[in-house]
Amino acid sequence: MEGISGTTSCRSPGGRRLSTESNPPGHGGVLLRACPNQSVAANQVSMTTTTPSPRKASRTKTKPTIARIRSAARKVFYAKGFFPASVEEIAEMAGVSRATVYLYYRSKDEMLLDLMRQDLEYQLEIYAELVTVRRISLAAVRKWLLRLRGEQEERRNSLNLFWAGANLQTDILDPVYRHHDNIIATLGRRFPGFDLDALPREQREPRRIKCYMMLFMIEGTTVQITEDGPGPRVKVMVDQLSRTLLHFLQHGEVMTSPPE
Repeated sequence: MEGISGTTSCRSPGGRRLSTESNPPGHGGVLLRACPNQSVAANQVSMTTTTPSPRKASRTKTKPTIARIRSAARKVFYAKGFFPASVEEIAEMAGVSRATVYLYYRSKDEMLLDLMRQDLEYQLEIYAELVTVRRISLAAVRKWLLRLRGEQEERRNSLNLFWAGANLQTDILDPVYRHHDNIIATLGRRFPGFDLDALPREQREPRRIKCYMMLFMIEGTTVQITEDGPGPRVKVMVDQLSRTLLHFLQHGEVMTSPPE
């Protein structure tokens, strides 16, 4: 065939001469028609179309399926609790078969771990935001703590997953235990208080313990204390924690009453 637009000539598989012309604007492809005074049987012209490979088609379906299973698992776990919930209920909620669920998860424990990893990865992203703050000040730290607290409040139901996860076998929970070390490494890229690599080897473990203490204080304030609870007022706690965290970021010392 000569050219791709306008009118050109070609021959069909049977030897007959055909003309081609571009489709009208807005229509894709090339229009084939018989030359004047000649006819072409439909089966004499073969047109090829591109179809996605089975592997690509599989990839496009995999993501929505596992997303539905994860969403269904959260709803069922939140409503019934982890231990009473069944794989059958999750499959029904997700609109898939029980066998499909087992294509992605070998057990309900593994499903729980996947949801916990999701929550921890999201939390790590929020900690990483603190590293990107242009100028660290008391106001900036307080603003970040309020953002973390807001996100924790939105995901309060997921805390029940961690209580359930505490009863699982230890090797399954290893990624969860490493979460705090990931936070320390992330914050250590900018803040001296969390930078363990900058310390002599013998000083790293004592500083690591202090980092854990600081993270536990952050978690206690942003997760445990609620506006309508019997504990201290949230505003007072956040103000105090902001000063404590700012001091730790700069000096690596946990002080409940750091200098102003």
